[in-house]
Amino acid sequence: MRNEGCGLPSLLALLVGLPVCVVAVLNWPIVVAALLTVPLVAGIVAVCLGALSLTWLYARTVHAVLFAGAHPDEPAPGPGDDPAHRSYHGGPAWADLCAVVGGTWRSSAPWTLLLAPHVALYTAAVALHQCAAWVCVGVLRAVDAALLVLRRVRMVCPHCFRRLGYPAYACECGRRHTAIRPGRRGILWRVCLCASRMPTLLLFGTADLHTVCPYCTHTLEHRPGEAPELVLPLFGGAGAGKTRLVNGLYRALEQGAEPFPDAYADTVGHGARQCLGEARAVLRPSSRTLPTLPGHRVRGLTVRVGAGGSTLLLQLYDAAGERFARTSTVGELGYLGQAATFLLVVDPLGSDAVWSPLGPAEREELAPVRSRTRDPELAYGQVLEEVERRLGPAVRRARLGVVVTRGDLLRGTSLAPDGTGQEALSHWAEHTLGLGNLLRSARAHFGRVRVFHTCAVTDPDGRVDPSLGRLLRWVLEGLPSAFGALVEEPELLDGPG
Repeated sequence: MRNEGCGLPSLLALLVGLPVCVVAVLNWPIVVAALLTVPLVAGIVAVCLGALSLTWLYARTVHAVLFAGAHPDEPAPGPGDDPAHRSYHGGPAWADLCAVVGGTWRSSAPWTLLLAPHVALYTAAVALHQCAAWVCVGVLRAVDAALLVLRRVRMVCPHCFRRLGYPAYACECGRRHTAIRPGRRGILWRVCLCASRMPTLLLFGTADLHTVCPYCTHTLEHRPGEAPELVLPLFGGAGAGKTRLVNGLYRALEQGAEPFPDAYADTVGHGARQCLGEARAVLRPSSRTLPTLPGHRVRGLTVRVGAGGSTLLLQLYDAAGERFARTSTVGELGYLGQAATFLLVVDPLGSDAVWSPLGPAEREELAPVRSRTRDPELAYGQVLEEVERRLGPAVRRARLGVVVTRGDLLRGTSLAPDGTGQEALSHWAEHTLGLGNLLRSARAHFGRVRVFHTCAVTDPDGRVDPSLGRLLRWVLEGLPSAFGALVEEPELLDGPG
């Protein structure tokens, strides 16, 4: 019984194995191929599984860096940098790429070399993003600069008198951004360290931000950059009538804007409101204007003028006459190098050469209002030297207006001019007022010279004298005609009849 039980399996194995052996002997190529294919397939499967594992590790690292907060910390702005976060193209893109490569290497080295195609694709995407971003930066900067040139926008700080390539802006948190234009910290806008968003271009509303001068850090209330700026320096001896003339020019613009619903002439800033806010009272014939104190710090008085859909920022500079007596004090007036139009204010009654020929009756009448201003050639010579030093050959393109004041006091006297035409006024200034040498020098140095005779007082109805309008029309030449229309003489506005 025991031997029969043990022989049965052996018999079965013999019955099954014998046919297999016969088949294997007869079909040995197939058997060999099968034995070789199994390891190959197993290897391919292992490689695929390994590649999938590496790709999964790589994808996990990319997700962690880009979306799960595992990206490198942004470096804090340096001492000379703006307090704003860097835009992705401004550094984080390359930092993230380095973090992805480093993280993948740490988790799967040395097999990370097999991920070279993935890394190359990621690098190409980053490079493409960088190129597109910086091209946008360059285009936006070029468009912004071109618009400033086409609109003839020149920005000047009325406090330190320096030319501004671009103003600085203060965030609501108080941090100051000095280079807000498109760059590595933003293209269309930037994000301050306090998380506030700030536009990067005048096109997008930077003029609405709190503007400060990047040099002297004073607040620029006139919102530079959104409109052309006209720097208009007035110079002359002490008591020549510069302050009264400045008020008269402002009042003439304000009065000229009244008939037009879309026109305006508004003072900008505390200083301008303080100096020009009482222009009506200052221009009354009975009003005596106090001279500007020599120690008074010069600041530009800004007037925002709007007409016909255009805007102009007019900066009026009225320094004390004593400043024009010495080279050292004239050299402090940096705004002289930012102007293309200058007004020399002359008080004819202050000159002994003009006063001496007057009769006793005229002297007695004019003595109470006579100023003790110095010879206008002294102020003219000092300013001319400074303007030539600052402008160089460009002074030949500048304009000089010689403004003879006190027109209301000269009427009916032997000093009154014979007409209001330029030829008559030039002849009067040269021969009656003794300004021949001054005018010949001015014509030799400046591109255009014109003589004006003004009266900075108002009539009983509070209207300014037309002579101020004639002066303003010359000052505003080259600007949109809507500005000149504000100061047209009444007969020119009404037309014939």
